[in-house]
Amino acid sequence: MFWHYFLFEMRLLLANKKNWLLGFALILFYPLYYSHYSQLDFVKLSEKKQEEAEKFLEVFDTFPGTVWETEEGKEILDNLTKQTGLMNWQTLYLHNTGNSDGYFGAGPNFHKFFDTGLKLNELRLDLHRRGNKGIKRDLIVPVDEILKENALYQYHVENDLPLIHDPFKASNYIPVALNLLSGSLFCIFVLLAGSSMLLNDQQHPSVMKGFPISFMQKAISKVGVHFVQIMFMVCASIGIGSYYVAKKTGWGDFRTPVLIYQNGDFIAVSGLRYLIYMLIAFGLITLLLLLTFLFVNLVTKNLYAAIVIILLVLLSPQLLLAAGVETNWLYPLKFIDIGAILSGDAAKEYGLEKLDFKHAYSWLVILNLLVISILYARNKLMHFRKVEVSPVKLKTS
Repeated sequence: MFWHYFLFEMRLLLANKKNWLLGFALILFYPLYYSHYSQLDFVKLSEKKQEEAEKFLEVFDTFPGTVWETEEGKEILDNLTKQTGLMNWQTLYLHNTGNSDGYFGAGPNFHKFFDTGLKLNELRLDLHRRGNKGIKRDLIVPVDEILKENALYQYHVENDLPLIHDPFKASNYIPVALNLLSGSLFCIFVLLAGSSMLLNDQQHPSVMKGFPISFMQKAISKVGVHFVQIMFMVCASIGIGSYYVAKKTGWGDFRTPVLIYQNGDFIAVSGLRYLIYMLIAFGLITLLLLLTFLFVNLVTKNLYAAIVIILLVLLSPQLLLAAGVETNWLYPLKFIDIGAILSGDAAKEYGLEKLDFKHAYSWLVILNLLVISILYARNKLMHFRKVEVSPVKLKTS
């Protein structure tokens, strides 16, 4: 009977025009956002490094004379001098594009550029350990930026990949689009797609209660078919969006690195691996939202109230933070915004190193199990109440 009910729910869902319209809107998201993304101006790496080298000279003009005279000041001066030389070498390697051994391929300058960059960042980190004494705030490279650059450099060296990639190719665009889609936007999409789970039960209670099947089996069927449909639409939209961009600019290289925050540091993974991480996270988030919606809707008996309540709970960390209220104890809710978790923005915003992708997957699994347990406990409680009430009715009759 379970499979008959599962197929019944699937037929109802396939006939649901609203969900297919939502899927079409999700597909349109990628080309529509690309029309904006393709108009952005990206600074060339050579120009960025040249600007850094020129701006860095201000350090020597603004450095306090009282610090120069100390022993520590002399060590800092030596550090800054070495940084200047390394920046100039990096700029030189970048301009050496006409050489067949240039950094675009696996040649001497290719590895020299990254080796120089890693040495430069080590000197920058040394200044951070010294407290950046005497250096203007706007001339200090943040630790996060240093760690990100180190992760990228190491990834390129290990995989012999060229540093400069076309940001408008599909392999570079899709991670950006997925990062934008994650969070509140994806939650709203899932809640709207799952809003019809109990619609037939509420409109035709006598028919739906006629199925000889337990509540948990019904819940598994409803959540299961909606989960499959939503993930199908997510995967299809990514595939169609990638094809659309590839037809315009090319597929690119899905080995291109994407940075992920982990254990207070950054690691670089391939674009394909990042895509897999996002799909796994979307799957866990979808399952959590569908289960939560099912529970809240059963309690409130109101479709729109359930959606509003869930969204308010999910957005409560940001709302309370904007009001100046400490919200670190609500950090598990932040894992819903997987894009901010993977990029490290969430950890930076809340000042919590455990807001990384490993903790995110662990917490998403725990929250799913928690909601399933609550649904099961509620079902058992309702069953016990019915058993207690039925003898009373028999006696009075």
